[in-house]
Amino acid sequence: MKVTNSYPIIITEKFTQSRAFYKKLGFTPVFDGEWYCQLVWSDFPSVQLGLMKPGHDTQPAIFQSATLGEGSVMCLEVEDASDAADELRAAGFEFAVDLRDEPWGQRHFALLDPNGVRIDVASQNGDVAPEYAQHFLDDAQAILA
Repeated sequence: MKVTNSYPIIITEKFTQSRAFYKKLGFTPVFDGEWYCQLVWSDFPSVQLGLMKPGHDTQPAIFQSATLGEGSVMCLEVEDASDAADELRAAGFEFAVDLRDEPWGQRHFALLDPNGVRIDVASQNGDVAPEYAQHFLDDAQAILA
């Protein structure tokens, strides 16, 4: 199998609110129908997200139910989480988790979308505690490069 892309699709009763939320966050619609919206990040169009209304007659039963939000996390990796936090705070976003540094080398904060999906906005800050450093695999650098 050769995977060429991957993106989440949020099936939501709050379709209109979700579309407005993700557009305000910085996503741009590339398909914007009454029941489905495909959004991309303009600077990196491989960063994508789909929104779909539940119960649409073109979809099989497995794709009919709306998300409950609980247990769903979408991570947006950014160049600088501090700058992103300032930008989103100025745009009026409410934070579910305030900006903080983690011992595994990440600076991040979290938002909630209208469906309760957690959005973790994160950047690497380079300060990795020894108990976490041992878990980073040598081969990972080559794969992710």
